[in-house]
Amino acid sequence: MRRRHAARPGRPDRSGLPHRYAHLLRRGPAAVSSRRLYGPVVLGTLAAGGLAFFAASRTWAHVKVATDGLPSDSVDVTGSDAQPLVSALALVVVAAALAVLASSPRVRRVVGGFTVLVALAAAAVVLLGGSSLDNAVEHAVKESPAYTGTGDHDFTTSAWKWVTALAFLIAAAWGAITARLGATWPTMSSRYDAPAARPAVTAPQSDAEMWKALDEGRDPTQ
Repeated sequence: MRRRHAARPGRPDRSGLPHRYAHLLRRGPAAVSSRRLYGPVVLGTLAAGGLAFFAASRTWAHVKVATDGLPSDSVDVTGSDAQPLVSALALVVVAAALAVLASSPRVRRVVGGFTVLVALAAAAVVLLGGSSLDNAVEHAVKESPAYTGTGDHDFTTSAWKWVTALAFLIAAAWGAITARLGATWPTMSSRYDAPAARPAVTAPQSDAEMWKALDEGRDPTQ
């Protein structure tokens, strides 16, 4: 004797799940997570550009000018004195971060790639421009009242140079994320757009029409 099992609830014409397109009812975690990165990436790019600008304004080198028979003099050289281009590129990074807020998805990718190029170029200028710092120190020493044209004047460097380079590398990373995910982020105009009117749907009168409405992604109760 065969045991009869109670029929499982499902569609009238087949058993199993009530909706064969169940994946359409789920929200994609990848899209949601990428949208959550919108604010942190913009703020991170702003912070990296601001940090680079601030670090460039700090003292990169300190030298004590001392000559026999004359009072000594301390000379400080900032990153802006040694490499003025670095401060300008830091402001470009800040402007690029602000441009992301008002850009379309396609333009955001361009802005992200541009940020990567600018930030990497600025980091290269900082790390490979040692001669610029030497020249700036030499010029500052010659302008010191304690300088007589003789004697050796050794200088010490600070960590602000490396902080500047690190800030630009971080900005490049944020720019790469913008270029990759910027097209999925919401735009400023879309937040204020009125939702599109949905066409009126007649409520199905039978079970078959109800399941058909579910298959089409419509609400059968409307």
